[in-house]
Amino acid sequence: MRVTIREVAKRAGVSAATVSRVLNKPNLVEKETRRRVQAAMKELDFKPNAIARGLSSRQTDTLGLIVPAGITDFFFNELYQGIREASQSHNMRVLVFDSENSPERAMEGFYFLGQHQVDGIIFTSKMITEDFDPVIQRLGLPVVLVLAPNGAKTPIPSFDIDNVRAGFDVVSYLVSRGHRRIGMIAGKVPDTPWQQRLQGYESGLKHFGLPFDSQAVQTGEFSFDDGYRAMQRLLEKQADLQLTAVFSASDEMALGAMRCLYDNGLRVPDDMSIVGFDDVKVARMVVPRLTTVAQPFSEIGAQSVHWLMGALGRVITPTETGTYFLPHRFVERESVRTLV
Repeated sequence: MRVTIREVAKRAGVSAATVSRVLNKPNLVEKETRRRVQAAMKELDFKPNAIARGLSSRQTDTLGLIVPAGITDFFFNELYQGIREASQSHNMRVLVFDSENSPERAMEGFYFLGQHQVDGIIFTSKMITEDFDPVIQRLGLPVVLVLAPNGAKTPIPSFDIDNVRAGFDVVSYLVSRGHRRIGMIAGKVPDTPWQQRLQGYESGLKHFGLPFDSQAVQTGEFSFDDGYRAMQRLLEKQADLQLTAVFSASDEMALGAMRCLYDNGLRVPDDMSIVGFDDVKVARMVVPRLTTVAQPFSEIGAQSVHWLMGALGRVITPTETGTYFLPHRFVERESVRTLV
């Protein structure tokens, strides 16, 4: 049978209201009284009910996380680890909702998490739009975006890297290695970080006086198979394009591109140089090891939790809205050849 607050109060020699204050507003309770109540909780193996606590404190020590397709994707696993560890450090739990890459399901996620009385929501499901404004305002919960631009009117903070600059840096690196015919495997979805990487690619070509050819840009939806098919389309145009390097907007598509080259009897980097984006763990396991742009996924996740803790008054930290850029890092491995 569950131990009640009244039983804890009796053991500690205090009122039930004092036990409730220890649970919800411990800073208002005298140190010695707080110690006695906590000792009684431990002796009785008292497990506070998070929802019941939420009725009085309006907080349940739970954060909601909306993800686009589970947490088994290459980089979302690392992102989730950062969110989970940071949450645990603040004695918070994480309730995950899978939007299955559907805007409608993502909307359901806000209602679902609101019904479960989470204290704040981390949204990682692609771009948020104006359609989400009414539900966000109705819930009245702090929301933070991770790796997702804000297309809503509601001011929401976002944690990301400067994807335009990162795309530019890839072109700059390839140019420094002697490459002048550079293609790209980009993302299909407009107004996303992946489109921003395309902007950086185009900006880089322009900066170095290199021609932009729309045929040299093929798109995919960030799967291995999409990368394979996009690389196949580039090879079909290779007689005209004469590419020596391809920049992929994700590591997973880069791996698909590398497999496509292998199946066509071509070698990386001897016949084609490849640069990926993300620095997922498998990038350092393949042969050749993939040169890529590293995103600080774990740190981005941790910073999003820290922002929410500030919004909830649990820590003192800036809680301004807008985009918080964390630094990306270029990781040079074996998939790029230096041209003479």
